[in-house]
Amino acid sequence: MKTQNKLQNLTQYTQVKLIDYILNEMRDKELSDESIEAAKPYIQALAERIHVSEDAAMIFAAFFDSFTDSRIRYKDIANFYDCNQVTILTYWSAINEMVKHQYLNEFKDSDGEQYYTVPNDVVEAIRENKPFTPKNYANIPLEQWLGELWSLMDKKDHNRISFDKFEECLMQLINGNPQLVIAREMATIKDRNDLIIFAAMTNLYIQNHDEHIIRSDLEDLFEQRWEMRNQAQLLECGSHPLQKAGLVEYSISDGQAEKDAWMLTKTAKERFLVGIETIGPAVDHRHIKSPDTITPKQLFFNATVTRQIEQLESLLQADRFAKVQDNLTKHGMRRGFACIFYGAPGTGKTETVLQLARKTGRGIMTVDVPNLRSKWVGDTEKNTKAIFERYHNYCKQADLVPILLFNEADAILCKRKEGAESSVDKMENAMQNIILQEMETLDGILIATTNLTGNLDTAFERRFLYKIEFPKPAPDESKHIWQSMLPEISESQAYELAKQYTFSGGQIENIARKQIVNAVLTGNDQLGIEDIREACKTELFNNSSTRKIGFC
Repeated sequence: MKTQNKLQNLTQYTQVKLIDYILNEMRDKELSDESIEAAKPYIQALAERIHVSEDAAMIFAAFFDSFTDSRIRYKDIANFYDCNQVTILTYWSAINEMVKHQYLNEFKDSDGEQYYTVPNDVVEAIRENKPFTPKNYANIPLEQWLGELWSLMDKKDHNRISFDKFEECLMQLINGNPQLVIAREMATIKDRNDLIIFAAMTNLYIQNHDEHIIRSDLEDLFEQRWEMRNQAQLLECGSHPLQKAGLVEYSISDGQAEKDAWMLTKTAKERFLVGIETIGPAVDHRHIKSPDTITPKQLFFNATVTRQIEQLESLLQADRFAKVQDNLTKHGMRRGFACIFYGAPGTGKTETVLQLARKTGRGIMTVDVPNLRSKWVGDTEKNTKAIFERYHNYCKQADLVPILLFNEADAILCKRKEGAESSVDKMENAMQNIILQEMETLDGILIATTNLTGNLDTAFERRFLYKIEFPKPAPDESKHIWQSMLPEISESQAYELAKQYTFSGGQIENIARKQIVNAVLTGNDQLGIEDIREACKTELFNNSSTRKIGFC
Protein backbone atom coordinates (compact mmCIF):
# COMPACT_ATOMS: atom_id res chain seq x y z
CA MET A 1 0.00 0.00 0.00
CA LYS A 2 2.84 2.40 0.82
CA THR A 3 4.43 1.73 -2.55
CA GLN A 4 1.09 2.35 -4.32
CA ASN A 5 0.59 5.64 -2.49
CA LYS A 6 4.14 6.74 -3.27
CA LEU A 7 3.66 5.84 -6.93
CA GLN A 8 0.53 8.01 -7.04
CA ASN A 9 2.47 10.88 -5.50
CA LEU A 10 5.11 10.59 -8.24
CA THR A 11 2.77 11.46 -11.11
CA GLN A 12 3.92 15.07 -10.97
CA TYR A 13 7.61 14.15 -11.25
CA THR A 14 9.31 14.75 -14.58
CA GLN A 15 11.05 11.91 -16.39
CA VAL A 16 14.43 13.47 -15.63
CA LYS A 17 13.61 13.65 -11.92
CA LEU A 18 12.48 10.01 -11.85
CA ILE A 19 15.71 8.92 -13.52
CA ASP A 20 17.70 11.04 -11.08
CA TYR A 21 16.03 9.35 -8.08
CA ILE A 22 16.66 5.90 -9.55
CA LEU A 23 20.33 6.74 -10.04
CA ASN A 24 20.70 8.10 -6.52
CA GLU A 25 19.12 5.00 -4.98
CA MET A 26 21.05 2.45 -7.06
CA ARG A 27 24.49 3.89 -7.81
CA ASP A 28 27.29 1.61 -6.51
CA LYS A 29 24.74 -0.75 -4.87
CA GLU A 30 25.64 -3.88 -6.90
CA LEU A 31 22.05 -4.25 -8.17
CA SER A 32 21.14 -5.62 -4.75
CA ASP A 33 17.56 -6.49 -3.84
CA GLU A 34 17.61 -3.69 -1.27
CA SER A 35 18.65 -1.02 -3.80
CA ILE A 36 16.08 -2.23 -6.34
CA GLU A 37 13.37 -2.16 -3.66
CA ALA A 38 14.38 1.35 -2.57
CA ALA A 39 14.17 2.63 -6.17
CA LYS A 40 11.08 0.60 -7.06
CA PRO A 41 8.49 3.42 -6.84
CA TYR A 42 10.56 5.57 -9.22
CA ILE A 43 11.25 2.61 -11.52
CA GLN A 44 7.53 1.81 -11.70
CA ALA A 45 6.66 5.44 -12.40
CA LEU A 46 9.27 5.70 -15.18
CA ALA A 47 8.23 2.36 -16.69
CA GLU A 48 4.64 3.52 -16.85
CA ARG A 49 5.64 6.88 -18.31
CA ILE A 50 7.78 5.47 -21.16
CA HIS A 51 5.72 2.29 -21.67
CA VAL A 52 8.37 -0.36 -21.00
CA SER A 53 8.93 -3.06 -18.40
CA GLU A 54 10.31 -2.20 -14.97
CA ASP A 55 13.61 -3.99 -15.68
CA ALA A 56 13.98 -2.02 -18.91
CA ALA A 57 13.27 1.28 -17.14
CA MET A 58 15.78 0.49 -14.37
CA ILE A 59 18.57 -0.42 -16.81
CA PHE A 60 17.76 2.53 -19.07
CA ALA A 61 18.35 4.95 -16.19
CA ALA A 62 22.00 3.85 -16.03
CA PHE A 63 22.37 4.23 -19.80
CA PHE A 64 20.78 7.69 -19.64
CA ASP A 65 23.35 8.72 -17.05
CA SER A 66 25.91 8.46 -19.92
CA PHE A 67 23.74 10.02 -22.65
CA THR A 68 26.60 12.26 -23.81
CA ASP A 69 28.92 9.29 -24.43
CA SER A 70 29.38 8.05 -27.99
CA ARG A 71 30.03 4.47 -26.81
CA ILE A 72 28.30 3.02 -23.75
CA ARG A 73 29.46 -0.53 -23.07
CA TYR A 74 28.35 -3.24 -20.64
CA LYS A 75 31.36 -2.51 -18.46
CA ASP A 76 30.21 1.13 -18.11
CA ILE A 77 26.83 -0.01 -16.78
CA ALA A 78 28.54 -2.58 -14.54
CA ASN A 79 30.82 0.16 -13.16
CA PHE A 80 27.79 2.33 -12.43
CA TYR A 81 26.12 -0.38 -10.37
CA ASP A 82 29.47 -1.65 -8.99
CA CYS A 83 28.79 -5.19 -10.19
CA ASN A 84 30.33 -7.53 -12.76
CA GLN A 85 29.41 -7.58 -16.45
CA VAL A 86 27.82 -11.02 -16.16
CA THR A 87 25.21 -9.51 -13.85
CA ILE A 88 24.39 -6.94 -16.54
CA LEU A 89 23.98 -9.75 -19.08
CA THR A 90 21.12 -11.13 -16.99
CA TYR A 91 19.25 -8.01 -18.10
CA TRP A 92 19.91 -8.73 -21.77
CA SER A 93 16.20 -8.90 -22.62
CA ALA A 94 15.62 -5.55 -20.89
CA ILE A 95 18.37 -3.92 -22.98
CA ASN A 96 16.93 -5.45 -26.16
CA GLU A 97 13.53 -4.10 -25.18
CA MET A 98 14.95 -0.56 -25.05
CA VAL A 99 16.63 -1.08 -28.42
CA LYS A 100 13.35 -2.33 -29.90
CA HIS A 101 11.51 0.75 -28.59
CA GLN A 102 14.35 2.92 -30.01
CA TYR A 103 15.39 4.32 -26.63
CA LEU A 104 18.87 2.92 -27.37
CA ASN A 105 20.92 2.57 -30.54
CA GLU A 106 22.91 -0.65 -30.75
CA PHE A 107 26.29 -1.00 -32.50
CA LYS A 108 29.19 -3.38 -32.90
CA ASP A 109 32.78 -2.20 -33.18
CA SER A 110 35.42 -3.71 -35.47
CA ASP A 111 36.12 -6.40 -32.85
CA GLY A 112 32.46 -7.37 -32.64
CA GLU A 113 31.98 -5.86 -29.18
CA GLN A 114 28.52 -4.45 -28.47
CA TYR A 115 28.04 -0.81 -27.50
CA TYR A 116 25.13 1.62 -27.30
CA THR A 117 24.17 5.28 -27.54
CA VAL A 118 21.12 7.22 -26.38
CA PRO A 119 19.60 8.94 -29.47
CA ASN A 120 19.40 12.72 -29.37
CA ASP A 121 15.64 12.76 -29.97
CA VAL A 122 15.18 10.47 -26.92
CA VAL A 123 17.27 12.82 -24.78
CA GLU A 124 15.26 15.78 -26.05
CA ALA A 125 11.92 14.10 -25.27
CA ILE A 126 12.96 13.14 -21.74
CA ARG A 127 14.52 16.54 -21.08
CA GLU A 128 11.26 18.25 -22.13
CA ASN A 129 9.18 15.62 -20.25
CA LYS A 130 7.35 14.63 -23.43
CA PRO A 131 6.43 11.17 -24.75
CA PHE A 132 9.04 9.78 -27.12
CA THR A 133 7.52 8.74 -30.43
CA PRO A 134 9.69 6.84 -32.92
CA LYS A 135 9.85 8.48 -36.33
CA ASN A 136 7.19 7.47 -38.83
CA TYR A 137 8.59 7.26 -42.34
CA ALA A 138 5.35 6.33 -44.13
CA ASN A 139 3.18 8.55 -46.36
CA ILE A 140 5.31 11.67 -46.19
CA PRO A 141 5.70 14.42 -48.84
CA LEU A 142 8.61 14.40 -51.28
CA GLU A 143 10.64 17.17 -49.63
CA GLN A 144 10.45 15.45 -46.25
CA TRP A 145 11.32 12.12 -47.88
CA LEU A 146 14.48 13.61 -49.38
CA GLY A 147 15.37 15.16 -46.04
CA GLU A 148 14.90 11.86 -44.22
CA LEU A 149 17.07 10.06 -46.79
CA TRP A 150 19.83 12.61 -46.25
CA SER A 151 19.48 12.34 -42.46
CA LEU A 152 19.74 8.53 -42.54
CA MET A 153 22.81 8.63 -44.76
CA ASP A 154 24.41 11.29 -42.59
CA LYS A 155 23.80 9.28 -39.41
CA LYS A 156 25.27 6.16 -41.01
CA ASP A 157 28.25 8.11 -42.36
CA HIS A 158 29.03 9.43 -38.87
CA ASN A 159 28.26 6.14 -37.11
CA ARG A 160 25.27 7.53 -35.21
CA ILE A 161 23.03 4.65 -36.22
CA SER A 162 23.68 0.91 -36.40
CA PHE A 163 23.66 -0.88 -39.73
CA ASP A 164 20.58 -2.91 -38.80
CA LYS A 165 18.67 0.20 -37.76
CA PHE A 166 19.87 2.08 -40.84
CA GLU A 167 18.68 -0.72 -43.11
CA GLU A 168 15.35 -1.00 -41.26
CA CYS A 169 14.65 2.74 -41.54
CA LEU A 170 15.73 2.87 -45.18
CA MET A 171 13.32 0.06 -46.06
CA GLN A 172 10.52 1.83 -44.16
CA LEU A 173 11.29 5.03 -46.04
CA ILE A 174 11.18 3.26 -49.41
CA ASN A 175 8.36 0.76 -48.90
CA GLY A 176 6.20 3.15 -46.90
CA ASN A 177 5.90 5.77 -49.66
CA PRO A 178 4.62 4.15 -52.88
CA GLN A 179 2.95 7.46 -53.75
CA LEU A 180 6.40 8.90 -54.57
CA VAL A 181 8.06 7.96 -57.86
CA ILE A 182 11.56 7.77 -56.37
CA ALA A 183 10.44 5.44 -53.54
CA ARG A 184 8.27 3.30 -55.81
CA GLU A 185 11.09 2.83 -58.31
CA MET A 186 13.68 2.11 -55.60
CA ALA A 187 11.41 -0.61 -54.27
CA THR A 188 11.95 -2.51 -57.53
CA ILE A 189 15.64 -3.01 -56.62
CA LYS A 190 15.32 -6.26 -54.69
CA ASP A 191 18.89 -6.90 -53.55
CA ARG A 192 19.49 -5.03 -50.27
CA ASN A 193 23.15 -4.23 -51.00
CA ASP A 194 22.30 -2.87 -54.45
CA LEU A 195 19.51 -0.78 -52.97
CA ILE A 196 21.74 0.71 -50.26
CA ILE A 197 24.42 1.69 -52.78
CA PHE A 198 21.91 3.16 -55.21
CA ALA A 199 20.17 5.11 -52.43
CA ALA A 200 23.52 6.51 -51.29
CA MET A 201 24.50 7.55 -54.82
CA THR A 202 21.08 9.11 -55.38
CA ASN A 203 21.36 11.06 -52.11
CA LEU A 204 24.80 12.39 -53.05
CA TYR A 205 23.54 13.45 -56.47
CA ILE A 206 20.41 15.17 -55.13
CA GLN A 207 22.07 16.92 -52.18
CA ASN A 208 25.38 17.88 -53.81
CA HIS A 209 24.81 17.43 -57.54
CA ASP A 210 27.61 14.89 -57.23
CA GLU A 211 28.46 13.38 -60.61
CA HIS A 212 31.63 11.76 -59.37
CA ILE A 213 31.24 9.20 -56.59
CA ILE A 214 34.32 7.38 -55.36
CA ARG A 215 34.93 4.37 -53.16
CA SER A 216 35.33 6.36 -49.94
CA ASP A 217 31.81 7.79 -50.41
CA LEU A 218 30.43 4.27 -50.03
CA GLU A 219 32.83 2.73 -47.52
CA ASP A 220 30.77 3.48 -44.40
CA LEU A 221 27.55 2.00 -45.77
CA PHE A 222 28.17 -1.59 -44.73
CA GLU A 223 28.76 -3.16 -41.36
CA GLN A 224 31.53 -5.43 -42.66
CA ARG A 225 34.44 -4.00 -44.67
CA TRP A 226 34.62 -7.09 -46.85
CA GLU A 227 31.07 -6.40 -48.05
CA MET A 228 32.10 -2.98 -49.33
CA ARG A 229 35.27 -4.37 -50.90
CA ASN A 230 33.18 -6.90 -52.81
CA GLN A 231 30.79 -4.20 -53.99
CA ALA A 232 33.67 -1.89 -55.01
CA GLN A 233 35.39 -4.66 -56.96
CA LEU A 234 32.20 -5.36 -58.91
CA LEU A 235 31.82 -1.64 -59.67
CA GLU A 236 35.46 -1.32 -60.75
CA CYS A 237 35.11 -4.34 -63.06
CA GLY A 238 31.89 -3.01 -64.55
CA SER A 239 29.99 -6.15 -63.52
CA HIS A 240 27.87 -4.77 -60.69
CA PRO A 241 24.12 -5.45 -61.02
CA LEU A 242 23.45 -1.69 -60.95
CA GLN A 243 25.74 -1.27 -63.96
CA LYS A 244 24.14 -4.20 -65.77
CA ALA A 245 20.72 -2.66 -65.10
CA GLY A 246 21.87 0.60 -66.73
CA LEU A 247 21.49 2.63 -63.52
CA VAL A 248 25.17 3.33 -62.76
CA GLU A 249 28.14 3.94 -65.04
CA TYR A 250 31.78 5.00 -64.84
CA SER A 251 32.51 8.70 -64.40
CA ILE A 252 34.18 10.39 -67.34
CA SER A 253 37.37 12.44 -67.19
CA ASP A 254 39.29 13.70 -70.23
CA GLY A 255 36.88 11.70 -72.34
CA GLN A 256 37.98 8.48 -70.64
CA ALA A 257 36.04 6.24 -68.27
CA GLU A 258 37.35 6.36 -64.70
CA LYS A 259 37.24 2.80 -63.32
CA ASP A 260 37.41 3.97 -59.69
CA ALA A 261 34.58 6.52 -59.84
CA TRP A 262 30.92 6.19 -60.75
CA MET A 263 27.81 8.22 -61.49
CA LEU A 264 24.09 7.76 -62.10
CA THR A 265 23.17 7.19 -65.73
CA LYS A 266 20.82 9.45 -67.65
CA THR A 267 18.31 6.59 -67.60
CA ALA A 268 18.45 6.39 -63.80
CA LYS A 269 17.89 10.14 -63.42
CA GLU A 270 14.95 10.15 -65.82
CA ARG A 271 13.37 7.11 -64.17
CA PHE A 272 13.92 7.81 -60.47
CA LEU A 273 14.25 11.60 -60.14
CA VAL A 274 11.01 12.76 -61.75
CA GLY A 275 10.21 16.26 -60.45
CA ILE A 276 13.34 16.41 -58.27
CA GLU A 277 15.96 19.12 -58.58
CA THR A 278 19.41 18.79 -57.07
CA ILE A 279 19.43 20.62 -53.76
CA GLY A 280 22.88 21.19 -52.39
CA PRO A 281 23.42 22.20 -48.76
CA ALA A 282 22.78 25.76 -47.69
CA VAL A 283 25.71 28.05 -48.23
CA ASP A 284 27.69 28.93 -45.10
CA HIS A 285 29.16 32.31 -45.95
CA ARG A 286 31.69 32.07 -43.12
CA HIS A 287 33.90 30.21 -45.59
CA ILE A 288 33.79 33.05 -48.14
CA LYS A 289 35.88 36.21 -47.90
CA SER A 290 33.84 39.11 -49.19
CA PRO A 291 35.51 41.47 -51.68
CA ASP A 292 34.33 44.38 -49.52
CA THR A 293 36.64 43.26 -46.70
CA ILE A 294 39.81 43.29 -48.85
CA THR A 295 42.06 46.30 -48.29
CA PRO A 296 43.12 48.03 -51.54
CA LYS A 297 46.82 47.62 -52.22
CA GLN A 298 49.00 48.79 -55.07
CA LEU A 299 51.25 46.10 -56.50
CA PHE A 300 54.27 46.56 -58.76
CA PHE A 301 55.40 44.03 -61.37
CA ASN A 302 57.34 44.00 -64.60
CA ALA A 303 55.55 44.68 -67.88
CA THR A 304 54.93 41.01 -68.70
CA VAL A 305 53.34 40.12 -65.36
CA THR A 306 51.34 43.36 -65.33
CA ARG A 307 49.91 42.62 -68.78
CA GLN A 308 48.92 39.05 -67.79
CA ILE A 309 47.21 40.19 -64.59
CA GLU A 310 45.33 42.95 -66.42
CA GLN A 311 44.14 40.42 -68.98
CA LEU A 312 42.93 38.12 -66.22
CA GLU A 313 41.23 41.00 -64.43
CA SER A 314 39.42 41.91 -67.64
CA LEU A 315 38.29 38.31 -68.09
CA LEU A 316 36.93 38.09 -64.53
CA GLN A 317 34.69 41.14 -64.92
CA ALA A 318 31.11 39.90 -64.65
CA ASP A 319 29.81 40.70 -68.16
CA ARG A 320 33.01 39.57 -69.91
CA PHE A 321 33.21 36.31 -67.94
CA ALA A 322 29.63 35.35 -68.77
CA LYS A 323 30.18 35.99 -72.49
CA VAL A 324 33.38 33.96 -72.55
CA GLN A 325 31.71 31.04 -70.80
CA ASP A 326 28.78 31.09 -73.22
CA ASN A 327 31.19 31.12 -76.15
CA LEU A 328 33.13 28.17 -74.74
CA THR A 329 29.88 26.24 -74.30
CA LYS A 330 28.94 26.85 -77.95
CA HIS A 331 32.25 25.33 -79.00
CA GLY A 332 31.83 22.31 -76.72
CA MET A 333 34.71 23.32 -74.45
CA ARG A 334 35.10 23.39 -70.67
CA ARG A 335 33.64 26.50 -69.03
CA GLY A 336 35.88 26.65 -65.97
CA PHE A 337 39.06 28.70 -65.57
CA ALA A 338 42.03 27.33 -63.66
CA CYS A 339 45.06 29.54 -63.11
CA ILE A 340 48.39 28.98 -61.41
CA PHE A 341 50.54 31.75 -59.93
CA TYR A 342 54.07 30.55 -59.29
CA GLY A 343 57.28 32.10 -58.04
CA ALA A 344 59.43 32.68 -54.96
CA PRO A 345 57.82 33.41 -51.58
CA GLY A 346 56.84 37.04 -51.03
CA THR A 347 56.49 37.97 -54.70
CA GLY A 348 52.82 38.97 -54.46
CA LYS A 349 50.95 35.86 -55.63
CA THR A 350 48.32 35.70 -52.89
CA GLU A 351 47.94 39.47 -52.71
CA THR A 352 47.28 39.51 -56.46
CA VAL A 353 44.42 37.03 -56.00
CA LEU A 354 42.95 39.25 -53.27
CA GLN A 355 43.16 42.36 -55.42
CA LEU A 356 41.64 40.54 -58.42
CA ALA A 357 38.72 39.51 -56.22
CA ARG A 358 38.29 43.04 -54.88
CA LYS A 359 38.38 44.67 -58.32
CA THR A 360 35.98 42.16 -59.91
CA GLY A 361 33.59 41.96 -56.94
CA ARG A 362 34.10 38.25 -56.36
CA GLY A 363 34.32 36.43 -53.05
CA ILE A 364 37.20 34.09 -52.25
CA MET A 365 36.93 30.60 -50.81
CA THR A 366 40.40 29.69 -49.53
CA VAL A 367 41.33 26.03 -49.14
CA ASP A 368 43.35 25.15 -46.05
CA VAL A 369 45.53 22.55 -47.77
CA PRO A 370 47.03 20.94 -44.60
CA ASN A 371 43.52 20.31 -43.22
CA LEU A 372 42.59 18.25 -46.26
CA ARG A 373 44.79 15.42 -45.05
CA SER A 374 43.59 12.96 -42.43
CA LYS A 375 45.15 9.94 -40.79
CA TRP A 376 41.86 8.07 -41.19
CA VAL A 377 41.44 5.96 -44.31
CA GLY A 378 39.15 7.64 -46.84
CA ASP A 379 38.72 10.91 -44.91
CA THR A 380 41.28 12.81 -47.03
CA GLU A 381 39.31 11.96 -50.16
CA LYS A 382 36.07 12.97 -48.44
CA ASN A 383 37.58 16.27 -47.29
CA THR A 384 38.77 17.01 -50.81
CA LYS A 385 35.42 16.21 -52.39
CA ALA A 386 33.66 18.28 -49.73
CA ILE A 387 35.71 21.34 -50.74
CA PHE A 388 34.47 21.15 -54.32
CA GLU A 389 30.91 20.32 -53.26
CA ARG A 390 30.86 23.42 -51.06
CA TYR A 391 32.35 25.54 -53.84
CA HIS A 392 29.81 24.18 -56.34
CA ASN A 393 26.98 25.28 -54.04
CA TYR A 394 28.52 28.73 -53.61
CA CYS A 395 28.62 29.03 -57.40
CA LYS A 396 24.95 28.05 -57.71
CA GLN A 397 23.74 30.54 -55.11
CA ALA A 398 26.09 33.50 -55.57
CA ASP A 399 25.37 36.41 -57.92
CA LEU A 400 28.99 36.24 -59.06
CA VAL A 401 31.00 33.03 -59.19
CA PRO A 402 33.60 33.21 -56.38
CA ILE A 403 37.28 32.34 -56.67
CA LEU A 404 38.43 29.00 -55.26
CA LEU A 405 41.95 29.63 -53.93
CA PHE A 406 44.39 26.80 -53.26
CA ASN A 407 47.07 28.82 -51.48
CA GLU A 408 50.62 27.44 -51.16
CA ALA A 409 49.52 24.36 -53.05
CA ASP A 410 52.98 22.89 -53.67
CA ALA A 411 52.23 19.65 -51.84
CA ILE A 412 49.09 18.77 -53.78
CA LEU A 413 50.35 19.77 -57.25
CA CYS A 414 53.52 17.69 -57.19
CA LYS A 415 54.02 14.62 -59.36
CA ARG A 416 51.92 11.63 -58.43
CA LYS A 417 53.67 8.54 -57.09
CA GLU A 418 53.97 5.76 -59.63
CA GLY A 419 53.32 2.29 -58.26
CA ALA A 420 52.31 3.75 -54.89
CA GLU A 421 52.36 1.08 -52.20
CA SER A 422 52.29 2.91 -48.87
CA SER A 423 48.95 4.12 -47.54
CA VAL A 424 50.26 7.70 -47.45
CA ASP A 425 51.28 7.64 -51.12
CA LYS A 426 47.97 6.07 -52.10
CA MET A 427 46.12 8.75 -50.14
CA GLU A 428 48.11 11.53 -51.83
CA ASN A 429 47.45 10.05 -55.29
CA ALA A 430 43.74 9.66 -54.54
CA MET A 431 43.51 13.28 -53.36
CA GLN A 432 45.32 14.54 -56.46
CA ASN A 433 43.13 12.43 -58.75
CA ILE A 434 40.00 13.95 -57.21
CA ILE A 435 41.35 17.48 -57.73
CA LEU A 436 42.28 16.66 -61.33
CA GLN A 437 38.81 15.26 -62.02
CA GLU A 438 37.12 18.24 -60.39
CA MET A 439 39.24 20.64 -62.44
CA GLU A 440 38.05 18.81 -65.54
CA THR A 441 34.41 19.62 -64.78
CA LEU A 442 35.04 22.99 -63.10
CA ASP A 443 32.40 25.60 -63.87
CA GLY A 444 34.00 28.41 -61.90
CA ILE A 445 37.38 29.99 -61.17
CA LEU A 446 40.25 28.17 -59.48
CA ILE A 447 43.56 29.84 -58.69
CA ALA A 448 46.48 27.94 -57.16
CA THR A 449 49.62 29.59 -55.81
CA THR A 450 52.87 27.69 -55.46
CA ASN A 451 56.53 28.41 -54.76
CA LEU A 452 57.83 25.38 -56.66
CA THR A 453 57.11 24.35 -60.24
CA GLY A 454 59.92 21.94 -61.08
CA ASN A 455 58.00 19.03 -59.58
CA LEU A 456 54.59 20.01 -61.00
CA ASP A 457 52.59 17.03 -62.29
CA THR A 458 52.04 17.34 -66.04
CA ALA A 459 48.35 16.49 -65.64
CA PHE A 460 47.96 19.60 -63.48
CA GLU A 461 50.10 21.69 -65.79
CA ARG A 462 47.86 21.19 -68.80
CA ARG A 463 44.70 21.89 -66.80
CA PHE A 464 45.85 25.43 -65.91
CA LEU A 465 44.71 27.76 -68.65
CA TYR A 466 46.60 30.76 -67.26
CA LYS A 467 50.13 30.33 -65.88
CA ILE A 468 51.71 33.47 -64.46
CA GLU A 469 55.25 33.53 -63.09
CA PHE A 470 55.98 36.03 -60.32
CA PRO A 471 59.74 36.73 -60.32
CA LYS A 472 61.50 38.68 -57.62
CA PRO A 473 61.20 42.34 -58.53
CA ALA A 474 63.92 43.99 -60.60
CA PRO A 475 65.31 47.29 -59.26
CA ASP A 476 62.78 49.39 -61.20
CA GLU A 477 59.78 47.56 -59.70
CA SER A 478 61.49 47.17 -56.33
CA LYS A 479 62.01 50.93 -56.13
CA HIS A 480 58.24 51.51 -56.33
CA ILE A 481 57.61 48.88 -53.65
CA TRP A 482 60.12 50.56 -51.30
CA GLN A 483 58.46 53.93 -51.79
CA SER A 484 54.95 52.55 -51.35
CA MET A 485 55.94 50.85 -48.09
CA LEU A 486 58.18 53.65 -46.79
CA PRO A 487 56.91 56.90 -48.36
CA GLU A 488 59.28 58.99 -46.19
CA ILE A 489 62.35 57.92 -48.22
CA SER A 490 63.34 59.69 -51.43
CA GLU A 491 63.19 58.16 -54.89
CA SER A 492 66.99 57.99 -55.08
CA GLN A 493 67.20 56.25 -51.68
CA ALA A 494 64.51 53.77 -52.77
CA TYR A 495 66.41 53.01 -55.97
CA GLU A 496 69.66 52.59 -54.04
CA LEU A 497 68.00 50.09 -51.68
CA ALA A 498 66.44 48.28 -54.66
CA LYS A 499 69.81 47.83 -56.33
CA GLN A 500 71.59 46.77 -53.16
CA TYR A 501 69.02 44.24 -51.88
CA THR A 502 67.18 41.68 -54.01
CA PHE A 503 64.23 41.51 -51.65
CA SER A 504 60.77 40.28 -52.50
CA GLY A 505 57.73 42.45 -51.81
CA GLY A 506 57.03 40.39 -48.70
CA GLN A 507 60.51 41.03 -47.33
CA ILE A 508 60.24 44.75 -48.00
CA GLU A 509 56.94 44.76 -46.15
CA ASN A 510 58.65 43.05 -43.20
CA ILE A 511 61.23 45.83 -43.08
CA ALA A 512 58.52 48.52 -43.25
CA ARG A 513 56.64 46.87 -40.38
CA LYS A 514 59.83 46.77 -38.29
CA GLN A 515 60.27 50.49 -38.85
CA ILE A 516 56.76 51.15 -37.58
CA VAL A 517 57.41 48.99 -34.50
CA ASN A 518 60.76 50.66 -33.81
CA ALA A 519 59.18 54.10 -34.08
CA VAL A 520 56.79 53.17 -31.27
CA LEU A 521 59.51 51.58 -29.14
CA THR A 522 61.95 54.50 -29.45
CA GLY A 523 59.39 57.27 -29.54
CA ASN A 524 61.07 58.53 -32.71
CA ASP A 525 58.92 58.51 -35.84
CA GLN A 526 61.73 60.05 -37.93
CA LEU A 527 63.87 56.93 -38.39
CA GLY A 528 66.35 57.48 -41.22
CA ILE A 529 67.96 55.53 -44.02
CA GLU A 530 70.59 54.00 -41.72
CA ASP A 531 67.85 52.51 -39.56
CA ILE A 532 66.36 51.01 -42.70
CA ARG A 533 69.73 49.55 -43.73
CA GLU A 534 70.08 47.99 -40.29
CA ALA A 535 66.68 46.37 -40.72
CA CYS A 536 67.79 45.11 -44.14
CA LYS A 537 70.80 43.38 -42.57
CA THR A 538 68.52 41.65 -40.09
CA GLU A 539 66.26 40.53 -42.93
CA LEU A 540 69.25 39.15 -44.82
CA PHE A 541 70.38 37.25 -41.72
CA ASN A 542 66.92 35.74 -41.19
CA ASN A 543 66.63 34.89 -44.86
CA SER A 544 69.78 32.75 -44.72
CA SER A 545 68.40 30.43 -42.03
CA THR A 546 64.64 30.46 -42.13
CA ARG A 547 61.80 30.81 -44.56
CA LYS A 548 60.35 34.29 -44.32
CA ILE A 549 56.78 35.00 -43.35
CA GLY A 550 55.39 37.43 -45.87
CA PHE A 551 52.68 37.48 -48.49
CA CYS A 552 53.04 34.99 -51.34
